[in-house]
Amino acid sequence: MDTKNIFKAVAMAMLMPAVLLTTSCSKGDDAVTNPEKPANTETAVNKGYALPVTVNVTRQDNGTRATFDGSKLNFSGDDKLFVNGFHDKAGRYAGTLNYVSEGTFSGTIYTQEEPYAPIEDILMHGDAVATLLPAGYESYGYLTINDNNTLEKNDDRLTVSDSKAFVASETAKAKGVEQLSYEEATGYDNGFALVPQNAVLNFTITDLEAGKKDVTLNVTRTKYGTDYTVTGSVTPNGSGVATFAIGIPLNDDAIIKDMENNLTVGSTNFTLPSTALEAGKIYNITRVANTINGKFSVGAEKKVYFSKGNLRYVSGTWSFFEHQYDCYDTYSADAWDKFGWSTKSTTYGMSTSTDYLDYSGDFVDWGSVMGEGWYTLSKEEWAYLFNTRTDATSKYGYATVNDVYGIIILPDAFVDPNKNNGSNAFVGGPTKDWNANVYTAANWALMEAAGAVFLPAAGDRDGASVRYVGEQGNYWSSTAYDGVNANFMYFNSSSLSADLLSYHKFGRSVRLVQDAR
Repeated sequence: MDTKNIFKAVAMAMLMPAVLLTTSCSKGDDAVTNPEKPANTETAVNKGYALPVTVNVTRQDNGTRATFDGSKLNFSGDDKLFVNGFHDKAGRYAGTLNYVSEGTFSGTIYTQEEPYAPIEDILMHGDAVATLLPAGYESYGYLTINDNNTLEKNDDRLTVSDSKAFVASETAKAKGVEQLSYEEATGYDNGFALVPQNAVLNFTITDLEAGKKDVTLNVTRTKYGTDYTVTGSVTPNGSGVATFAIGIPLNDDAIIKDMENNLTVGSTNFTLPSTALEAGKIYNITRVANTINGKFSVGAEKKVYFSKGNLRYVSGTWSFFEHQYDCYDTYSADAWDKFGWSTKSTTYGMSTSTDYLDYSGDFVDWGSVMGEGWYTLSKEEWAYLFNTRTDATSKYGYATVNDVYGIIILPDAFVDPNKNNGSNAFVGGPTKDWNANVYTAANWALMEAAGAVFLPAAGDRDGASVRYVGEQGNYWSSTAYDGVNANFMYFNSSSLSADLLSYHKFGRSVRLVQDAR
Protein backbone atom coordinates (compact mmCIF):
# COMPACT_ATOMS: atom_id res chain seq x y z
CA MET A 1 0.00 0.00 0.00
CA ASP A 2 1.41 3.34 -1.01
CA THR A 3 1.77 5.65 1.99
CA LYS A 4 3.76 8.38 0.27
CA ASN A 5 3.15 11.87 1.70
CA ILE A 6 0.76 10.55 4.35
CA PHE A 7 1.48 11.17 8.01
CA LYS A 8 1.62 8.10 10.23
CA ALA A 9 2.23 7.44 13.90
CA VAL A 10 4.98 4.97 14.81
CA ALA A 11 5.63 3.81 18.38
CA MET A 12 9.04 2.88 19.75
CA ALA A 13 9.46 -0.88 19.37
CA MET A 14 5.84 -1.23 18.25
CA LEU A 15 3.44 0.15 15.68
CA MET A 16 0.81 2.56 16.96
CA PRO A 17 -2.71 2.17 15.57
CA ALA A 18 -2.57 3.75 12.13
CA VAL A 19 -4.25 7.12 12.04
CA LEU A 20 -4.10 7.81 8.33
CA LEU A 21 -3.45 5.30 5.58
CA THR A 22 -3.86 5.55 1.83
CA THR A 23 -7.30 4.56 0.56
CA SER A 24 -9.06 4.87 -2.75
CA CYS A 25 -11.65 7.53 -3.44
CA SER A 26 -15.39 7.37 -3.98
CA LYS A 27 -16.76 8.14 -7.43
CA GLY A 28 -20.30 9.45 -7.48
CA ASP A 29 -22.87 6.89 -6.37
CA ASP A 30 -20.68 3.92 -7.21
CA ALA A 31 -19.38 1.91 -4.33
CA VAL A 32 -15.71 2.60 -3.71
CA THR A 33 -13.01 0.60 -5.46
CA ASN A 34 -10.40 -1.52 -3.74
CA PRO A 35 -7.25 0.59 -4.37
CA GLU A 36 -4.85 -2.29 -4.96
CA LYS A 37 -7.26 -4.29 -7.15
CA PRO A 38 -6.30 -7.77 -5.88
CA ALA A 39 -7.20 -10.88 -7.84
CA ASN A 40 -10.91 -11.72 -8.11
CA THR A 41 -11.91 -8.26 -6.97
CA GLU A 42 -14.15 -5.93 -8.95
CA THR A 43 -15.50 -2.45 -8.57
CA ALA A 44 -18.79 -2.72 -6.70
CA VAL A 45 -20.82 -0.95 -9.39
CA ASN A 46 -24.50 -1.93 -9.47
CA LYS A 47 -23.87 -4.76 -7.01
CA GLY A 48 -25.49 -4.83 -3.64
CA TYR A 49 -28.48 -2.56 -2.99
CA ALA A 50 -28.48 1.24 -3.19
CA LEU A 51 -30.52 3.06 -0.53
CA PRO A 52 -30.91 6.87 -0.63
CA VAL A 53 -30.41 8.40 2.82
CA THR A 54 -30.34 11.78 4.55
CA VAL A 55 -28.97 12.03 8.11
CA ASN A 56 -28.41 14.83 10.57
CA VAL A 57 -25.16 15.33 12.48
CA THR A 58 -24.86 16.91 15.93
CA ARG A 59 -22.21 17.77 18.49
CA GLN A 60 -20.94 15.25 21.03
CA ASP A 61 -18.70 15.72 24.07
CA ASN A 62 -15.97 18.32 23.44
CA GLY A 63 -16.91 18.93 19.85
CA THR A 64 -15.47 18.14 16.46
CA ARG A 65 -13.29 19.66 13.80
CA ALA A 66 -16.37 21.39 12.40
CA THR A 67 -16.96 24.85 13.84
CA PHE A 68 -19.41 25.00 16.75
CA ASP A 69 -21.06 28.40 17.24
CA GLY A 70 -22.84 27.56 20.50
CA SER A 71 -25.99 26.12 18.95
CA LYS A 72 -25.00 24.05 15.91
CA LEU A 73 -22.12 22.63 13.97
CA ASN A 74 -21.03 24.63 10.93
CA PHE A 75 -19.65 22.30 8.30
CA SER A 76 -17.81 23.18 5.13
CA GLY A 77 -19.69 22.84 1.88
CA ASP A 78 -17.23 20.18 0.72
CA ASP A 79 -17.27 18.07 3.89
CA LYS A 80 -18.48 14.50 3.53
CA LEU A 81 -19.70 11.79 5.89
CA PHE A 82 -18.57 8.19 5.43
CA VAL A 83 -21.08 5.71 6.91
CA ASN A 84 -20.54 1.98 7.29
CA GLY A 85 -21.67 -0.89 9.48
CA PHE A 86 -23.45 -4.23 9.69
CA HIS A 87 -27.17 -5.09 9.99
CA ASP A 88 -28.66 -8.54 10.34
CA LYS A 89 -30.95 -7.96 7.34
CA ALA A 90 -28.77 -5.71 5.20
CA GLY A 91 -25.38 -7.32 5.86
CA ARG A 92 -22.36 -5.05 5.48
CA TYR A 93 -23.09 -1.57 4.16
CA ALA A 94 -21.24 1.64 3.36
CA GLY A 95 -21.59 4.96 1.56
CA THR A 96 -20.20 8.48 1.33
CA LEU A 97 -22.72 11.26 1.93
CA ASN A 98 -22.38 14.87 0.77
CA TYR A 99 -23.04 17.85 3.02
CA VAL A 100 -26.37 19.56 2.24
CA SER A 101 -27.05 22.24 4.84
CA GLU A 102 -27.87 22.83 8.49
CA GLY A 103 -25.97 19.78 9.70
CA THR A 104 -27.48 17.32 7.23
CA PHE A 105 -25.71 14.96 4.82
CA SER A 106 -27.33 13.12 1.94
CA GLY A 107 -26.31 10.42 -0.51
CA THR A 108 -26.44 6.68 -1.12
CA ILE A 109 -25.56 3.77 1.13
CA TYR A 110 -24.89 0.38 -0.48
CA THR A 111 -25.93 -2.78 1.35
CA GLN A 112 -24.73 -6.33 0.90
CA GLU A 113 -28.18 -7.91 1.06
CA GLU A 114 -31.63 -6.71 0.08
CA PRO A 115 -32.52 -5.21 3.46
CA TYR A 116 -36.35 -5.50 3.67
CA ALA A 117 -36.11 -2.69 6.22
CA PRO A 118 -36.16 1.12 6.03
CA ILE A 119 -32.78 2.81 6.12
CA GLU A 120 -33.55 4.42 9.48
CA ASP A 121 -34.04 0.97 10.98
CA ILE A 122 -30.78 -0.27 9.46
CA LEU A 123 -28.83 2.63 10.91
CA MET A 124 -30.55 2.66 14.28
CA HIS A 125 -30.46 -1.07 14.95
CA GLY A 126 -27.30 -1.93 13.05
CA ASP A 127 -23.68 -1.42 13.95
CA ALA A 128 -23.49 2.02 12.32
CA VAL A 129 -20.32 4.09 12.27
CA ALA A 130 -20.00 7.57 10.75
CA THR A 131 -16.77 9.46 10.06
CA LEU A 132 -16.35 13.08 9.01
CA LEU A 133 -14.27 13.59 5.86
CA PRO A 134 -12.94 17.18 6.00
CA ALA A 135 -13.10 19.27 2.85
CA GLY A 136 -10.13 18.49 0.63
CA TYR A 137 -9.90 14.85 1.71
CA GLU A 138 -10.77 11.75 -0.24
CA SER A 139 -12.57 8.59 0.78
CA TYR A 140 -12.16 7.15 4.23
CA GLY A 141 -12.84 3.51 3.28
CA TYR A 142 -13.97 1.30 0.46
CA LEU A 143 -16.23 -1.61 -0.52
CA THR A 144 -14.86 -4.67 -2.26
CA ILE A 145 -16.51 -7.55 -4.07
CA ASN A 146 -15.07 -11.00 -4.48
CA ASP A 147 -17.13 -12.69 -7.22
CA ASN A 148 -15.07 -15.89 -7.54
CA ASN A 149 -15.24 -15.53 -11.33
CA THR A 150 -18.81 -16.75 -11.47
CA LEU A 151 -22.15 -15.16 -12.20
CA GLU A 152 -23.83 -16.64 -9.14
CA LYS A 153 -24.87 -13.91 -6.76
CA ASN A 154 -24.38 -16.16 -3.77
CA ASP A 155 -20.68 -16.32 -4.61
CA ASP A 156 -20.37 -12.55 -4.29
CA ARG A 157 -18.86 -11.30 -1.06
CA LEU A 158 -19.23 -7.57 -0.42
CA THR A 159 -17.14 -6.21 2.45
CA VAL A 160 -16.13 -2.84 3.86
CA SER A 161 -12.52 -2.07 4.68
CA ASP A 162 -11.76 -1.70 8.37
CA SER A 163 -9.16 0.99 7.69
CA LYS A 164 -9.99 3.96 9.92
CA ALA A 165 -8.27 6.35 7.56
CA PHE A 166 -8.54 8.96 4.85
CA VAL A 167 -6.07 10.71 2.59
CA ALA A 168 -5.51 14.30 1.49
CA SER A 169 -6.44 15.07 -2.09
CA GLU A 170 -3.84 16.39 -4.49
CA THR A 171 -5.37 19.87 -4.08
CA ALA A 172 -4.93 19.69 -0.32
CA LYS A 173 -1.36 18.46 -0.71
CA ALA A 174 -0.58 21.37 -3.03
CA LYS A 175 -1.48 23.68 -0.14
CA GLY A 176 0.96 21.86 2.12
CA VAL A 177 -1.76 20.07 4.08
CA GLU A 178 -1.15 16.35 4.41
CA GLN A 179 -3.27 15.15 7.33
CA LEU A 180 -6.10 16.03 9.67
CA SER A 181 -7.72 14.29 12.60
CA TYR A 182 -10.66 12.00 11.96
CA GLU A 183 -13.93 12.08 13.94
CA GLU A 184 -16.29 9.23 14.42
CA ALA A 185 -19.71 8.38 15.85
CA THR A 186 -20.68 4.87 16.93
CA GLY A 187 -24.40 4.21 17.13
CA TYR A 188 -27.32 6.00 15.51
CA ASP A 189 -30.38 7.43 17.21
CA ASN A 190 -32.25 9.74 14.86
CA GLY A 191 -28.89 11.12 13.75
CA PHE A 192 -25.16 10.84 14.25
CA ALA A 193 -23.32 12.56 17.09
CA LEU A 194 -19.67 12.97 16.13
CA VAL A 195 -16.94 12.65 18.70
CA PRO A 196 -13.33 13.65 17.96
CA GLN A 197 -10.71 10.91 18.00
CA ASN A 198 -7.57 13.06 17.77
CA ALA A 199 -6.16 16.33 18.94
CA VAL A 200 -5.39 18.49 15.89
CA LEU A 201 -2.15 20.47 15.67
CA ASN A 202 -2.32 23.20 13.03
CA PHE A 203 1.23 24.19 12.13
CA THR A 204 2.21 27.30 10.18
CA ILE A 205 5.94 27.34 9.40
CA THR A 206 7.23 30.40 7.57
CA ASP A 207 10.47 31.33 5.84
CA LEU A 208 11.09 27.85 4.44
CA GLU A 209 13.18 27.29 1.36
CA ALA A 210 11.47 25.92 -1.73
CA GLY A 211 10.90 22.21 -2.21
CA LYS A 212 9.30 19.29 -0.43
CA LYS A 213 10.25 18.95 3.25
CA ASP A 214 10.16 15.86 5.46
CA VAL A 215 8.42 16.43 8.80
CA THR A 216 8.93 14.64 12.12
CA LEU A 217 7.09 15.37 15.39
CA ASN A 218 8.02 13.65 18.66
CA VAL A 219 5.16 12.84 21.04
CA THR A 220 5.01 10.97 24.34
CA ARG A 221 2.19 9.05 26.01
CA THR A 222 2.23 10.12 29.64
CA LYS A 223 0.19 7.16 30.83
CA TYR A 224 2.86 4.66 29.87
CA GLY A 225 5.85 6.94 29.38
CA THR A 226 6.47 5.68 25.86
CA ASP A 227 7.37 7.77 22.85
CA TYR A 228 6.35 7.73 19.24
CA THR A 229 6.85 9.94 16.22
CA VAL A 230 4.55 11.31 13.56
CA THR A 231 6.26 11.61 10.19
CA GLY A 232 5.32 12.85 6.75
CA SER A 233 6.13 15.63 4.31
CA VAL A 234 4.93 19.06 3.26
CA THR A 235 5.65 21.46 0.43
CA PRO A 236 5.80 25.20 1.20
CA ASN A 237 4.04 27.63 -1.10
CA GLY A 238 5.76 30.25 -3.25
CA SER A 239 6.15 32.51 -0.20
CA GLY A 240 7.97 29.85 1.79
CA VAL A 241 5.00 29.05 4.05
CA ALA A 242 3.95 25.48 4.87
CA THR A 243 0.60 25.03 6.59
CA PHE A 244 -0.18 21.51 7.69
CA ALA A 245 -2.11 19.66 10.38
CA ILE A 246 -1.20 16.59 12.38
CA GLY A 247 -3.79 14.47 14.16
CA ILE A 248 -2.43 13.02 17.42
CA PRO A 249 -4.22 9.79 18.46
CA LEU A 250 -5.43 10.02 22.02
CA ASN A 251 -6.07 6.43 23.01
CA ASP A 252 -3.83 7.34 25.93
CA ASP A 253 -2.78 10.70 27.35
CA ALA A 254 -0.38 12.42 24.97
CA ILE A 255 1.80 15.51 25.10
CA ILE A 256 4.19 17.21 22.75
CA LYS A 257 7.54 16.44 24.28
CA ASP A 258 9.33 19.28 26.02
CA MET A 259 12.72 18.56 24.50
CA GLU A 260 15.09 19.88 21.88
CA ASN A 261 14.31 19.32 18.23
CA ASN A 262 10.88 17.78 18.81
CA LEU A 263 9.59 19.19 15.51
CA THR A 264 11.75 18.95 12.40
CA VAL A 265 10.72 20.44 9.04
CA GLY A 266 13.35 19.72 6.44
CA SER A 267 16.69 20.60 8.01
CA THR A 268 15.19 23.05 10.53
CA ASN A 269 14.57 21.96 14.12
CA PHE A 270 12.02 23.53 16.46
CA THR A 271 11.63 23.12 20.20
CA LEU A 272 8.00 23.13 21.31
CA PRO A 273 6.80 23.55 24.88
CA SER A 274 5.16 20.67 26.73
CA THR A 275 1.48 20.74 25.86
CA ALA A 276 -1.10 18.29 27.18
CA LEU A 277 -3.43 17.41 24.31
CA GLU A 278 -7.19 16.94 24.37
CA ALA A 279 -9.29 15.21 21.73
CA GLY A 280 -11.33 17.57 19.58
CA LYS A 281 -9.26 20.63 20.38
CA ILE A 282 -7.24 22.49 17.78
CA TYR A 283 -3.80 23.86 18.68
CA ASN A 284 -2.43 26.59 16.41
CA ILE A 285 1.39 26.56 16.41
CA THR A 286 3.37 29.12 14.41
CA ARG A 287 7.12 28.97 13.97
CA VAL A 288 9.65 30.78 11.80
CA ALA A 289 12.28 28.68 10.07
CA ASN A 290 15.89 29.86 10.20
CA THR A 291 15.47 31.14 13.76
CA ILE A 292 16.79 30.00 17.11
CA ASN A 293 13.84 28.97 19.26
CA GLY A 294 14.75 30.98 22.37
CA LYS A 295 12.90 34.24 23.11
CA PHE A 296 15.01 37.29 23.96
CA SER A 297 13.71 40.50 25.52
CA VAL A 298 14.94 43.57 23.65
CA GLY A 299 12.44 45.95 25.22
CA ALA A 300 10.05 46.10 28.16
CA GLU A 301 7.25 44.59 26.04
CA LYS A 302 9.19 43.12 23.14
CA LYS A 303 10.79 39.73 22.53
CA VAL A 304 12.56 38.42 19.43
CA TYR A 305 13.97 35.27 17.85
CA PHE A 306 17.48 35.45 16.39
CA SER A 307 18.32 34.08 12.95
CA LYS A 308 20.13 30.75 12.87
CA GLY A 309 23.36 32.39 11.72
CA ASN A 310 24.95 35.61 10.47
CA LEU A 311 23.74 37.08 7.18
CA ARG A 312 25.73 36.31 4.04
CA TYR A 313 25.59 36.97 0.30
CA VAL A 314 27.00 34.27 -1.98
CA SER A 315 26.82 34.09 -5.79
CA GLY A 316 23.88 36.46 -5.96
CA THR A 317 21.87 34.79 -3.17
CA TRP A 318 21.17 36.03 0.34
CA SER A 319 21.03 33.45 3.13
CA PHE A 320 22.07 32.68 6.69
CA PHE A 321 25.15 30.67 7.53
CA GLU A 322 24.36 27.04 8.30
CA HIS A 323 25.87 27.26 11.79
CA GLN A 324 25.92 30.11 14.27
CA TYR A 325 29.71 29.89 14.54
CA ASP A 326 30.30 30.25 10.77
CA CYS A 327 31.91 33.34 9.22
CA TYR A 328 34.39 34.28 6.45
CA ASP A 329 37.96 35.12 7.37
CA THR A 330 38.88 36.58 3.96
CA TYR A 331 37.25 38.91 1.43
CA SER A 332 35.78 37.63 -1.81
CA ALA A 333 33.71 39.57 -4.32
CA ASP A 334 31.45 36.49 -4.54
CA ALA A 335 31.05 35.79 -0.80
CA TRP A 336 30.23 38.59 1.66
CA ASP A 337 29.39 38.53 5.37
CA LYS A 338 30.74 41.94 6.50
CA PHE A 339 28.71 44.80 5.07
CA GLY A 340 29.19 48.55 5.01
CA TRP A 341 26.33 50.79 6.09
CA SER A 342 23.21 49.84 4.17
CA THR A 343 21.71 52.51 1.94
CA LYS A 344 20.09 52.44 -1.48
CA SER A 345 23.29 53.77 -2.98
CA THR A 346 25.42 50.97 -1.48
CA THR A 347 23.08 47.99 -2.15
CA TYR A 348 22.99 46.82 1.46
CA GLY A 349 26.54 47.95 2.09
CA MET A 350 28.22 45.69 -0.45
CA SER A 351 30.95 48.16 -1.30
CA THR A 352 34.69 48.12 -0.76
CA SER A 353 34.96 51.90 -0.96
CA THR A 354 36.97 53.42 1.89
CA ASP A 355 35.37 56.85 1.41
CA TYR A 356 32.65 57.26 4.04
CA LEU A 357 30.91 59.80 1.79
CA ASP A 358 30.03 56.94 -0.59
CA TYR A 359 27.75 55.49 2.12
CA SER A 360 25.47 58.49 2.54
CA GLY A 361 21.69 58.28 2.49
CA ASP A 362 18.89 56.82 4.58
CA PHE A 363 19.32 53.40 6.15
CA VAL A 364 17.82 50.39 4.32
CA ASP A 365 17.37 47.41 6.63
CA TRP A 366 19.16 44.20 5.61
CA GLY A 367 16.08 42.32 6.80
CA SER A 368 14.27 43.09 3.57
CA VAL A 369 16.55 40.71 1.64
CA MET A 370 15.37 37.75 3.74
CA GLY A 371 11.65 38.32 3.51
CA GLU A 372 8.81 39.68 5.60
CA GLY A 373 9.42 40.04 9.34
CA TRP A 374 13.21 40.13 9.42
CA TYR A 375 15.00 43.23 10.72
CA THR A 376 18.14 44.56 12.45
CA LEU A 377 18.13 45.47 16.15
CA SER A 378 18.45 49.14 17.08
CA LYS A 379 21.18 50.34 19.44
CA GLU A 380 18.53 50.64 22.21
CA GLU A 381 17.49 47.04 21.65
CA TRP A 382 21.06 45.74 21.75
CA ALA A 383 21.57 47.71 24.96
CA TYR A 384 18.38 46.35 26.54
CA LEU A 385 19.42 42.79 25.68
CA PHE A 386 22.85 43.07 27.31
CA ASN A 387 22.21 45.57 30.09
CA THR A 388 18.56 45.92 31.10
CA ARG A 389 16.52 42.71 30.83
CA THR A 390 16.18 40.57 33.95
CA ASP A 391 19.53 39.02 34.93
CA ALA A 392 21.03 40.54 31.78
CA THR A 393 24.68 40.30 32.84
CA SER A 394 24.41 36.60 33.72
CA LYS A 395 22.67 35.78 30.43
CA TYR A 396 25.70 36.29 28.20
CA GLY A 397 29.21 34.95 28.40
CA TYR A 398 32.47 34.57 26.51
CA ALA A 399 32.91 31.24 24.77
CA THR A 400 34.68 28.99 22.32
CA VAL A 401 32.24 27.02 20.19
CA ASN A 402 33.62 24.43 17.78
CA ASP A 403 37.00 26.20 18.11
CA VAL A 404 35.48 29.62 17.22
CA TYR A 405 35.67 32.54 19.68
CA GLY A 406 32.60 34.62 20.41
CA ILE A 407 29.76 35.58 22.75
CA ILE A 408 26.90 33.32 23.90
CA ILE A 409 23.57 34.98 24.70
CA LEU A 410 20.96 33.00 26.66
CA PRO A 411 17.20 33.39 26.11
CA ASP A 412 15.00 34.82 28.86
CA ALA A 413 13.97 31.33 29.94
CA PHE A 414 16.77 28.78 29.79
CA VAL A 415 17.44 25.29 31.14
CA ASP A 416 21.10 24.34 30.72
CA PRO A 417 21.22 21.00 28.86
CA ASN A 418 24.93 20.48 29.46
CA LYS A 419 25.02 20.33 33.27
CA ASN A 420 24.87 16.55 33.16
CA ASN A 421 25.98 15.97 29.61
CA GLY A 422 29.73 15.80 29.79
CA SER A 423 30.27 19.54 29.81
CA ASN A 424 30.38 22.25 32.45
CA ALA A 425 27.37 24.43 33.12
CA PHE A 426 27.25 27.78 31.35
CA VAL A 427 29.29 30.58 32.95
CA GLY A 428 27.94 34.09 32.48
CA GLY A 429 28.68 37.46 34.02
CA PRO A 430 32.00 39.25 34.32
CA THR A 431 34.32 36.36 33.37
CA LYS A 432 35.96 37.69 30.19
CA ASP A 433 37.83 34.77 28.75
CA TRP A 434 37.20 32.89 25.51
CA ASN A 435 37.65 29.70 27.51
CA ALA A 436 34.99 30.55 30.07
CA ASN A 437 32.61 28.30 28.12
CA VAL A 438 33.98 25.68 25.73
CA TYR A 439 31.63 23.58 23.60
CA THR A 440 32.18 20.95 21.00
CA ALA A 441 29.85 21.06 18.00
CA ALA A 442 27.77 18.27 19.59
CA ASN A 443 27.40 19.99 22.97
CA TRP A 444 26.70 23.30 21.28
CA ALA A 445 23.85 21.65 19.36
CA LEU A 446 22.19 20.98 22.72
CA MET A 447 22.67 24.60 23.78
CA GLU A 448 21.26 25.87 20.50
CA ALA A 449 18.24 23.57 20.79
CA ALA A 450 17.63 25.06 24.23
CA GLY A 451 17.53 28.53 22.63
CA ALA A 452 21.07 29.86 23.07
CA VAL A 453 22.55 32.29 20.51
CA PHE A 454 26.23 32.50 19.54
CA LEU A 455 27.79 35.58 17.90
CA PRO A 456 31.18 34.70 16.43
CA ALA A 457 34.08 37.12 16.70
CA ALA A 458 34.03 37.55 12.94
CA GLY A 459 36.23 40.68 12.83
CA ASP A 460 35.54 43.50 10.39
CA ARG A 461 36.46 44.64 6.88
CA ASP A 462 38.23 47.79 5.69
CA GLY A 463 38.00 47.98 1.92
CA ALA A 464 38.94 44.50 0.70
CA SER A 465 40.92 43.65 3.83
CA VAL A 466 39.33 41.45 6.52
CA ARG A 467 40.78 42.05 9.98
CA TYR A 468 40.57 40.88 13.60
CA VAL A 469 38.81 37.55 12.96
CA GLY A 470 38.84 35.67 16.27
CA GLU A 471 39.64 38.89 18.13
CA GLN A 472 36.57 41.12 17.75
CA GLY A 473 32.87 40.91 17.13
CA ASN A 474 31.32 43.88 15.27
CA TYR A 475 27.53 43.82 14.67
CA TRP A 476 25.61 46.67 13.07
CA SER A 477 22.52 48.18 14.63
CA SER A 478 19.79 49.92 12.64
CA THR A 479 20.51 53.24 14.35
CA ALA A 480 22.17 56.06 12.40
CA TYR A 481 24.13 58.58 14.44
CA ASP A 482 24.68 61.12 11.68
CA GLY A 483 25.39 61.17 7.95
CA VAL A 484 28.68 59.29 8.22
CA ASN A 485 28.43 57.29 11.47
CA ALA A 486 26.13 54.59 12.84
CA ASN A 487 25.93 52.59 16.07
CA PHE A 488 27.11 49.01 16.38
CA MET A 489 27.55 46.32 19.04
CA TYR A 490 31.18 45.47 19.78
CA PHE A 491 33.05 42.93 21.88
CA ASN A 492 36.61 41.68 22.26
CA SER A 493 38.25 39.35 24.78
CA SER A 494 37.99 41.89 27.61
CA SER A 495 35.03 44.20 26.94
CA LEU A 496 31.57 44.54 25.41
CA SER A 497 29.65 47.64 24.36
CA ALA A 498 26.17 47.73 22.82
CA ASP A 499 26.34 51.20 21.26
CA LEU A 500 29.73 52.19 19.87
CA LEU A 501 30.04 54.45 16.83
CA SER A 502 31.58 53.55 13.48
CA TYR A 503 32.10 55.12 10.09
CA HIS A 504 29.68 53.71 7.51
CA LYS A 505 32.58 52.52 5.38
CA PHE A 506 33.60 49.63 7.65
CA GLY A 507 32.24 46.20 6.89
CA ARG A 508 30.55 44.63 9.90
CA SER A 509 28.51 41.51 10.68
CA VAL A 510 24.71 41.49 10.54
CA ARG A 511 22.49 39.28 12.72
CA LEU A 512 18.78 39.57 11.95
CA VAL A 513 15.80 38.94 14.21
CA GLN A 514 12.06 38.24 13.99
CA ASP A 515 9.45 39.33 16.51
CA ALA A 516 8.59 36.43 18.83
CA ARG A 517 4.99 35.22 18.65
